[in-house]
Amino acid sequence: MKPIAQPRGPIEVKEFSINPKPIPVTPVEMQPTFTLTFSLGTPMRDIHDTVIRTVLQYTRGNRLRAAQMLQINPRTIRRRLGKKESASTARAA
Repeated sequence: MKPIAQPRGPIEVKEFSINPKPIPVTPVEMQPTFTLTFSLGTPMRDIHDTVIRTVLQYTRGNRLRAAQMLQINPRTIRRRLGKKESASTARAA
């Protein structure tokens, strides 16, 4: 493989242009935040289930959106909360 020759001396730039493209940005201020308080010694299962229920309420029962927000598989929500509970949460919204 032949090495690339390094320029010697200053390089003159005759033209320069910027191609502006929109940058997809979600402002942090618009992302929902939740404050949940748990007693010391609360089992992790109860904490996980409470977080899932809270996000499901926020998404009005939309399991796919809740799963995206929590970065988990939608099946995890159904499995963790049970088919009846996740369906009733969706209907209650």
